[in-house]
Amino acid sequence: MADQRPDTETTGDDILAAAGIVVTPEGIERARERLRAARERWTPELDAALRTQLGLPARAA
Repeated sequence: MADQRPDTETTGDDILAAAGIVVTPEGIERARERLRAARERWTPELDAALRTQLGLPARAA
């Protein structure tokens, strides 16, 4: 039977590097800025519209 324990020594950067994706501090900061901007644009109305589109129940207040 195969060992099912996760490799706790492997980092996300290691996994990305193995796939040929280079992670740089500048790239990380660009991604953080894009996430911040997206969060600022997100509104309760957008959330409600998406939940309706996906057939999910309304979120409790």
